[in-house]
Amino acid sequence: MAIIYLALIWLGATSLHQFKPALNGGITLAQISHYYLGTAGDAILATLATVTCMSTAMGLVIAFSQDFHRRFPKISYRTFLRINCGLSFLFANLGLNQIIAWSTPILMFLYPLAITLIILGLLSPLFKQDRLVYRITTGLTLIPAFFDMLNALPAGLHESQLLQALLGFAQHYFPFFGLGFGWLTFGIAGLILGLICHAVKGRKQVELLSD
Repeated sequence: MAIIYLALIWLGATSLHQFKPALNGGITLAQISHYYLGTAGDAILATLATVTCMSTAMGLVIAFSQDFHRRFPKISYRTFLRINCGLSFLFANLGLNQIIAWSTPILMFLYPLAITLIILGLLSPLFKQDRLVYRITTGLTLIPAFFDMLNALPAGLHESQLLQALLGFAQHYFPFFGLGFGWLTFGIAGLILGLICHAVKGRKQVELLSD
């Protein structure tokens, strides 16, 4: 996967002198494939996009439907499957640009939380999977994640005075916010604070047992 994405980055960077910047990566990829391979490139790209997107979409709708059916067993799995496919069909017809514009804020909110949760999962043996460490780290990471979401809102919502004031506050007080890494210091601070609280709690438990 890393090799594939690095190759895509290289193709995009080396094609800047051939094409004007496109509205989204899908247009750029179509331009590049047609430039190098002509009609055959168009056919190959269409086939690969269909196969890969179809397999991913099937996995997502199945996982969604299974999980929601498990949580709400009164509603059948097939009903959730139909609802999910219908909503996906509606959203797909909005166009790639609109999908990217409205999904980016959500992704910018979720990415810091996902990254910190993965790191916490790897480091969990250090604090014996104490929920307190997870809660403190995630709680602090929520703050810059919220501002990252605001910063990624579409242009129409991005220009309000309140939003500009909030983003100005984040730019001024959150280290690395302008680089998209405002969550880093908050996540590290939350982890350190969580480990300290875990150590203090463990010491108190030892003292109670000894008494």
